[in-house]
Order: sequence, then structure tokens, then C-alpha cells
Amino acid sequence: MMKTFKFFLIFIGASFLWSCEDVVQVKLDEGDPMVTIDAFINDMQSPQKVRLTYTDPYFSQKPNEPITGASVKLKDLSTGMDYIFTDNSNGDYLWTPTDTLRVGHEYELTVTHQGIVYKSYSRMNRTTRVDSLVSEYREGGGFSNAEPGYKFAFLGFDLPGDTIDYYWIKSYRNGIFFNRGGDINICANAAYGVGADGFPFIAPVAESVTPFGELFQKGDVCRVEIHSINLETYNFLTQVITQTTNSGLFATSPENVKTNIKNTTNDKVKVVGWFCMSAVGFKEAVTL
Repeated sequence: MMKTFKFFLIFIGASFLWSCEDVVQVKLDEGDPMVTIDAFINDMQSPQKVRLTYTDPYFSQKPNEPITGASVKLKDLSTGMDYIFTDNSNGDYLWTPTDTLRVGHEYELTVTHQGIVYKSYSRMNRTTRVDSLVSEYREGGGFSNAEPGYKFAFLGFDLPGDTIDYYWIKSYRNGIFFNRGGDINICANAAYGVGADGFPFIAPVAESVTPFGELFQKGDVCRVEIHSINLETYNFLTQVITQTTNSGLFATSPENVKTNIKNTTNDKVKVVGWFCMSAVGFKEAVTL
């Protein structure tokens, strides 16, 4: 009798699990696509890019539709100089520097598409340099069964002064940018607060150039860039981190990420995205 009772419980439990396998179809109301403007421009002597796309429905698996046929212009409000970006016919608008963009200058971004003018403003703040890159070999193995390899960190100092310096530290392996939400590495002065003026960057910031689960191998090139940003961009990236890593038991409801781009022609046509001017300090090293 006991064996029969146990079998009955197992059968009921299995039936319950099978019933949980039904696929729930969630249908969301789809609004009109919005214009997205991705405009992070810096002072490096390499092609600068502004990307224009339309937003896609929440559950869409396809890439965002590119916007072509627009005009994109960057204006140095301190000198009056205009920089025209060329339509690359894939949503990318490119400008190859023939002049140096300058720290302390105010810049205006103007995007015109289908008769609508979008504008945004950003000041290029100062940055600091990467003094050196150091690496440490990790044996691997252990509970995580990690592969062996090299972990990089950088050495550098926040610039002392009366203003708070905000930085976005970007890192690359063999030219590939670590661009997951959890890889975004930002700081205020040399830490996560305002009390580290003129200090060396703290270990959690310096070591995050090698993201969790990523290691370098012999012959790999590590590149670290320190981009200056402003407080508004720091807060924007903080929100991006929160939204892109928002999962698990205590996840919160998604929310619209902020934008600093305005439609100056028609308030009914919405726009999202961000514009930021950055000065950059960088260094590369090869694992030997």
C-alpha cells in the first residue's frame, strides 16, 4: 500500500510539472517606432560615428532598422567650426577627423531627418592618462573550472582639482570591445564617490578592464581607454547598467532610459538616445 501511495505522489508531481510546460504567449501593444540617435564622439584621430536607427518591438529578434538619408552635423560652439558626417547607407554616419576636437569646448549635434530637426549639446571635459597596464597569470580550474589565462589591470591617477571628474573606462581584447551591460566601467574621480580626488584608481575600477569570466591569452592585445564624461552621462550609463543587468528574484520593472536629445520641430515625434563628447587617454599591451 505504501509503495502504491508513493507512486501516486510521484505521478501527481510529474503531471504538475508537465502542466507547467505550456507556453504563455505575451502580446504587447506596439507603439510607433522611435528614432534612436547613438552619438558618443571623442577626440581620437580615428573615424567618428553617429548611428541612427528606429526602435523595434520589445520581443523583436531582428536588428534595429537603420535610418538613411538623414543629415548629421557637429558644431564647435566655441569656434563656429562645422563637421559634417557622411551617410554610410547602413545607419552609420561617419566623419574622419581633419581637425582636433578640443577639451573645454561646447558642441552641438544636429540631426535632420524627414524635415524634423533633433539637437543635443555636450561639453568635452578633460580626461587622464593610462600610466601602465599590468597582467597576472591565473592558473584556472577551481570550482568554476575556469580556463587559465592573464588578467589585466591598469594604473592611473585621477586629475586633482576643484571639479569632479567622471570617467568611462573602456577595454578591448584584440580590438573587440567588452560591451555587455555588466562590463560598463564608470567612476567618479578615482572611485565610486567624490572623495578620491587626485588618487590612483581603486582596484575594483582598475581590475574591471578584464571583465568577470574573461581572460587574455599569450599574444592577445589589451587596450584600455579612459573617456571623460559629464555627470549626466554618468547617470545615463548607471541607468543602462541597471536595466541591462536587471534580472533574478529581486528584478525591478523595466523603465525607459533617459535621453538628452530633443526634437526641436515636432513634440509628437519621439526620439531616444544619447550624445556625449569625450577626451580619451589610452594604452595598449601585449601578453608575452
